[in-house]
Formats: sequence, C-alpha cells, structure tokens
Amino acid sequence: MIFALLLACASDVSIMRREKLQDTSDAIADSSIVEEPSTEPSGEPSLEPSDEPRSGITGYNHLYLRQVACPACVGESQEITITFTGKYHQPSSDGHTDWIPPSGTCTTSLYGVEPSTVPMAVGSSLSVSNPSHNFTVPALGQGLYETTGIWEAQLQRDAVYQVQTDAGSYSFVSSRGFDFIEPYNMLFVDPSYAFDAAIYRTGATFSWGPTSSDSTFLITVAVYSYDGSQFYGYVSCAGPDSGQMTIPAQYLQQYSPGSLVAIHLARHKVQLVETDINNSYIESHMEWEVVGTGHIE
Repeated sequence: MIFALLLACASDVSIMRREKLQDTSDAIADSSIVEEPSTEPSGEPSLEPSDEPRSGITGYNHLYLRQVACPACVGESQEITITFTGKYHQPSSDGHTDWIPPSGTCTTSLYGVEPSTVPMAVGSSLSVSNPSHNFTVPALGQGLYETTGIWEAQLQRDAVYQVQTDAGSYSFVSSRGFDFIEPYNMLFVDPSYAFDAAIYRTGATFSWGPTSSDSTFLITVAVYSYDGSQFYGYVSCAGPDSGQMTIPAQYLQQYSPGSLVAIHLARHKVQLVETDINNSYIESHMEWEVVGTGHIE
C-alpha cells in the first residue's frame, strides 16, 4: 500500500538528513529510476461479456513496484521492492481501490479500507506468468496469496500476465515505469545530497513521462521537521496521468521553510477483467511508485 511509509513514520521509521560532504553539483541522480518499457502488450484482457452474464467482483490482484531513491534517508534497507498480492472471495459489489481519491481532488486524510467479503481459497498457490517469466505465489491465509520474490528485471512493462488458480484463471495487462521525473534532484540517492529538491509553499509542480491514458496519478507530499524527528502531516492529490500536476499552495503554506519532505509519485492502473472463477470479475490493480526527497521552501 502506498502509505506503508507514512503509517510507519510515527514509530520506527523516520527520515534523516546528513551533512553535505561536498558540493551538490557532483550529486548523481539514480539512473535506475528511469525505466524503458521492455515489452509491447500482446493483447488486452477481454472485457466483453460472455454468453453467461457475469456478476460481482470475486477477487483482487495488486502488482506493486516501489522504488525509493534514497533508502537510507527513510530508514529502508533496499531500493526496489516488488509485491504480488491476490485476494479471492465470494462475489461482492464492493471494490478494493475505492480509497483512491477522485481525479482533480486533494486530501489530508487518505485511508485504505478493505471491503467486507467472504474469503475463498483457490488452491495452495497461484501460478503467474508473463511472456518471459513465471512465478508462484503461496497462500498466506484463507483466500490470501502474496510474494515479494520478484526481481525488477523480471517485471515486464505493458505486458499480458496470466494468473492460474485451482478455481479458474484470468489475465491482466501490467503498467509501465518512468523515463523521467522532475524535479530531477528529488531522486538523489546519496544521503549527503538528498532533500535538495525545493517544494515551494506557493505551490509545488511535478512532471513525469511517459503518460498513460488508462491510469490515475497520485502524488503525496509527507512533511517532517528539519531533522526528520517529527511527522507534521501530508497531502495527497490525484489527477489524470497527463505528465504534470501541481500541489496547491493551500496545502503547503502551513509548513515552515526547511522542513523535510518525502515525495511519493504513484501510477495506479485499475481494471476489471473477466474470470471463470465464479463467472465473475477480478479487480486488477497495477501500482508503480517512486519515493523521492525534498525540503519546504
């Protein structure tokens, strides 16, 4: 979930700034943030109704890549984490991604809410495959399957993924990464240079590419004290994946200059795909998140 860092910041996770050891003109942005799509989709999952009417949502899968530009700055141990989560249940009318704000809105109180469902096992594990890689997702509980054993090189962009269970199968199309993000200095990897990006209290503009017409973009700016010891609050703004978004001044002007920020930029691609599991639908959620750093100015 996008707020794993935010929810933990009040306990054992904090951000920290180290003294600069040399001129920032020598700082190097993390080139691995820039991702080229590696594979064109071989086909879209069918969204056309079958001969027998389908009803309800009987599951949810979340393919989530989280990339932290400066892990040491936010108390994390690794740069990239990829998680595949599958949840299956009796058909329900409730979705799993209703927590994502409507496009064009901002909020300072964003919470993930699990729908009320009846869990349903679909086997001891899932088999997931794309054109060049396959992996197994073990069961963690009734109707719950999850793995983090996926390498970044194995994740295919804009590719068809097939999910096979003992109860049926379905497919979905993955999302893509980023060729660039601005301001580029929010991606500095060395703690000595991190937090260089200026987040202006008069309004903060971010840009990225490529864009995606079938996704929602969510930007969260989490604000901490100048030394990272206190968490002050956050604002999350959602909009179309159009390549640019501005966080309005009204959400930033309350914070003091010099406060540190963690910046979360996330592409959310949500689709309903057909499945023969209960002759229903799966809510497919592809999330690609990059976390950078900056300061209030």
